[in-house]
Amino acid sequence: MPKKTRKRGRVEAEGAGPPLASDHMDDAMSTASVGSLSSEQSLDTFAETGDDAVDESSAQEVFEEKLNDAIEGLLEKSLKGRTNSIRSVISAMRKRVLTGFLIDRHVTVTDALERSLKRGKGEEQAISASALMLLSVQLGLTEEGEALFNSIKPILLSLLLDPSASVAARTQCAEAVGLCGFICANDIHVVAELMSTLESIFVKSYLKGDKTSPVFSPQTCALHRAALDSWSLLLSIATTSSVKSLVDMHLHRLPELLENSDLEVRIAGGEAISLLYELARELDDDFEGPAMDSLCEKLKQMSTDNSKHQNKKDRKQQRSSFRDILHYIEDASFRDFECKFGNESVYIDSWARKRQYDSLCSSLGSGMNSHLKGNVLLRDIFGLGAPIPAGAVSDKLSKNDRRLYNQAVFKARTQIRQKLRDKRMAKLSG
Repeated sequence: MPKKTRKRGRVEAEGAGPPLASDHMDDAMSTASVGSLSSEQSLDTFAETGDDAVDESSAQEVFEEKLNDAIEGLLEKSLKGRTNSIRSVISAMRKRVLTGFLIDRHVTVTDALERSLKRGKGEEQAISASALMLLSVQLGLTEEGEALFNSIKPILLSLLLDPSASVAARTQCAEAVGLCGFICANDIHVVAELMSTLESIFVKSYLKGDKTSPVFSPQTCALHRAALDSWSLLLSIATTSSVKSLVDMHLHRLPELLENSDLEVRIAGGEAISLLYELARELDDDFEGPAMDSLCEKLKQMSTDNSKHQNKKDRKQQRSSFRDILHYIEDASFRDFECKFGNESVYIDSWARKRQYDSLCSSLGSGMNSHLKGNVLLRDIFGLGAPIPAGAVSDKLSKNDRRLYNQAVFKARTQIRQKLRDKRMAKLSG
């Protein structure tokens, strides 16, 4: 196998990520109808007025008072009142790091959102799943975060598998299962359960018995894409002992998704293939998957596709994505990139880290920068260290030093999580 190389890129726009991150976020949230201008403006107005008129402490008090009102509104009898309150809570959790505030109120918020998830319909269920996902990001690796995950896991899985539920709600549940599991699941058996459930969703996009691609509505394709992305997110933290079996089970079937009519499903399939190759090559530098020549031929075709059945934007996105995928499969060459926020930056140098970054971008949207600056969980995931106090000057490292540091932190964190899961499995087996 050719020597591993890296192609370097840079995200110039502050806070910008790879194109797919924002696209997935916009598509998912518009599908679930969670964008509410009126409710978000209401919360913004309080925050902005406070910032202009009084000091920062008073502005924070005003913001928290408004958020308390929204939390109380989660139990309103009126459907419109509840959904507006859920949207306001979502807006607040995206905009600011509220870990301490929400730890004090996590039981109230969790109970109300669970109630909407179980008893609501359609849009209310979708935005409740989105809110619970953000609550998990806020609570992080605390006892409260673990309790939240254990409480909502069966509800999310049940709704995800319910064919009578709205597709938008199931799509948000698929994303929540992946991100909440990524943050809180420390049991290898739980991770395996989540991945198996997600797999049962996206395998429906595999080729049919006659080798033709199934046809689904755009909404169902979005569900399959969300399930596959969440599966890949959990794959990114899979234990060494389970990687080989996952490669054997899935690498020969995932290329079937490249025939799908939906662009997002094709790209998600290609990135999942790249991630499996990446994990397999960490175990064996000379790894070559099944039918690698035919896979590369298909990827090359997709990276140069000029067919007119796609619009210009989709053709450009497909060619760009599959050029990167092809280069990695052929040459182990990942096009790394740097995402700046303030005076800091996140360095994305692997398919595993890209999947993690994309999933968090999809959940946090425009609030990703705020959370990278102050959310301990995200700073731990991306090796950024403790939050830097406002006005402090951070020590600047060279790009190469940052890359090496991030690689070491990412590897160490992954090994620790793998050992924790292996120990838990050994205890259960004993």
